[in-house]
Amino acid sequence: MARGSEKPIVFRFLFDRRYNWETKVFTPVTVTNDELQDAIVQLRQEEGIALAVANPANFLKDFLRSPNRNSQWPPEIASEGFTARQSYSEGRVFDFVPYALEQEEPFPDDFKIPDDVAVHRVEAISLPSAARALGRGDEPWLIQVCVHQRVLQTHFALFSEIDVIDFFHLQNSLKGVPEIDALFLMTFRAGSVTQKALVTFEAKRDEPILLHQIQAQVALMAERANTQVGLNDIDYIVPVAAATHRLGQSRVVAIFEMAGIPVADGVAAFKSKAWHNLPLPITRTVAYELQPPVTGI
Repeated sequence: MARGSEKPIVFRFLFDRRYNWETKVFTPVTVTNDELQDAIVQLRQEEGIALAVANPANFLKDFLRSPNRNSQWPPEIASEGFTARQSYSEGRVFDFVPYALEQEEPFPDDFKIPDDVAVHRVEAISLPSAARALGRGDEPWLIQVCVHQRVLQTHFALFSEIDVIDFFHLQNSLKGVPEIDALFLMTFRAGSVTQKALVTFEAKRDEPILLHQIQAQVALMAERANTQVGLNDIDYIVPVAAATHRLGQSRVVAIFEMAGIPVADGVAAFKSKAWHNLPLPITRTVAYELQPPVTGI
């Protein structure tokens, strides 16, 4: 049995524990690290699968990275109108959940480049030619390029509807559950009032952007702004995602700006573990083309 085909067996096994196929009654219970490991051990013994038990926290996340995730999702689960979303902290891994209204596939892509997307060129000559030549095809390099070439600063200065006063890069790889690729501090005007926001940044290179992961990041940063000394003047969390794409003959970095969430709303979602209910509509999408081109983008 090919290893790539084994995760659907585990999903079906765990779903069967929660769903009565005769009565169509579903019992919502979060899949935990312990349950997932136990299920894999049992299926290795009974079905001969070869999946490793290590690192269960990334079981669904790694599955969702595949461009074939919809075709690999067990069709029996899809036919009953159920998908899965990540869950975080305290040993949680994921939840089986019903399709949203008008949802047609298990894992729709919420981050698609519009046909009429604005394309903006960003200079890359300030990035040394040696760095442009040595660029890697991974997410840390994409984050580094976006920060060094001030792609987000360009976006919020030229394309966002937010009236930005200051925009500052705070740090990369902010540890937490989930981890945040980069964090920025924004000061902006809201009418006659000056407010502050933390801007979370999620970067993907040729992989799907996961909305549930961004929602969890927003809730986490709202809780930190609410409890951490030095962040009590933060009013909003503004999420941004970046993904590399081919657009015509060029490679671009697509920036997806989402609606800001008041800190109080994020805190409430964090405390109730309902971050998946945070509304994050995409407010602006712009494709940024680096000139000269940068290897790895």
